[in-house]
Amino acid sequence: MDEKFQTIIFLVRHGETDRTYLLDPTIDGERVLTQEGRDQIKKVGEYIANFAPVAIYSSPRLRTIQTAEVIEEVAKIPREIEQKQELYEIYSPGDYQALENIIPKFFDELITKHAGCHIVCTTHQDVIQGGLEAFDLTDEEKDFPCLEAEMYRLVFAGHKLVECQKLTPAASL
Repeated sequence: MDEKFQTIIFLVRHGETDRTYLLDPTIDGERVLTQEGRDQIKKVGEYIANFAPVAIYSSPRLRTIQTAEVIEEVAKIPREIEQKQELYEIYSPGDYQALENIIPKFFDELITKHAGCHIVCTTHQDVIQGGLEAFDLTDEEKDFPCLEAEMYRLVFAGHKLVECQKLTPAASL
């Protein structure tokens, strides 16, 4: 008999940054968290700490690495942050459609590696939205857009997504 483990992935959008992508797309890779963004992510980390995550993954972008560092410190995650290209921001419609294949495959790999555990992934709004589009979710479950420092709690039974909940632990700031 195959055991079904409940694996939970927290899919976290980075906190507030020092400038918006719309002002100058050429500097997008240089954007960093503001103090407000760090404070937002501390709240996220405090919430996530209640679940004792075993691993944390991040997009290679500086702002998501900073987000992961704050969560790692606050939640006392026992492993180093692992950067993953699958969580990297996208810039074209073709890439957006590809996320519907990339993210479920990436989640399958995480679930296989961390079955029955809690995992954190820090990423970008487009990756979250594109990735969730791959699953059979209602508009209410998706609840787009995903704003700064918001996150989704994805519950998997085995490799099947059984619950999706948007969370806003930093909303009080």
